[in-house]
Amino acid sequence: MQLVPLKVKIGLKNENGHTVHAFPSFNDIAPNLRDNLDWSYFIDQFGGWHYDKIIGHMEQDAESPTGIWLGMILVPNSFAQEAIKLFPESCQILTELEAEKFYNERAHIREPEVFEDAEVLQAIVAKQRLGIPQNQDDINALNPDHPQIGRRRNPNKTWNQYKINRVITIEKNQ
Repeated sequence: MQLVPLKVKIGLKNENGHTVHAFPSFNDIAPNLRDNLDWSYFIDQFGGWHYDKIIGHMEQDAESPTGIWLGMILVPNSFAQEAIKLFPESCQILTELEAEKFYNERAHIREPEVFEDAEVLQAIVAKQRLGIPQNQDDINALNPDHPQIGRRRNPNKTWNQYKINRVITIEKNQ
């Protein structure tokens, strides 16, 4: 599926005395450009949000001023173009290189390479302490490239892995 990476500035607003996230009102985009779905469901079908995990609303750096939180979504080009028209101050189409950098260096940088299920791993250690030899399930659980619960490689750690897993290509010439 060919998609376009859209960087979105998410501000803050006061709603009934509470500070809440101020997403652009993507439901203002024509329903046919969002498959007649609420925008949040529409975006989720393409992989959802990838939020900046380096800087939030209350900090700032060269990429994100105080009060703004950055996110990236992958959407069809028609949706992205309409978002740019309606929300030019909040939305920007990224090149694939920019999207990869945001994904790897901001949105998913703090995720582990390997997810570990502590309960399964503790059970293996307990069996070892009792002198019970490892069986094939234990061996598989310790192999991060095997689907057995225990240690599993994070399938979405990097931009390239994510695109492969979601069967996504990035549209050129946006």
